[in-house]
Amino acid sequence: NLEGADLEGADLSGANLIRANLYGAGLEGVNLSGAILIGANLKFAKLKGANLSYAVLFKTDLHGADLEGAIFEEKNNETSSVLQQTKLHAT
Repeated sequence: NLEGADLEGADLSGANLIRANLYGAGLEGVNLSGAILIGANLKFAKLKGANLSYAVLFKTDLHGADLEGAIFEEKNNETSSVLQQTKLHAT
């Protein structure tokens, strides 16, 4: 359970975060490239400037999350993150 955790700037690339509870976590500038976030709870998480390239976000809840400046693809503009059945609701 990482609810409300401050992980700012951490390198979590390739991490297995299946069904992780990151509700309200501070994830500013975190490297989540290639991370597996299937079924993860990222409600109200602070993902400003986070790198989510090649992350798997299947059934991930991002309701109310701050995604300002978050990276979802590499510079070559290929679609690289899986966002199937992911909840993206603005607050």
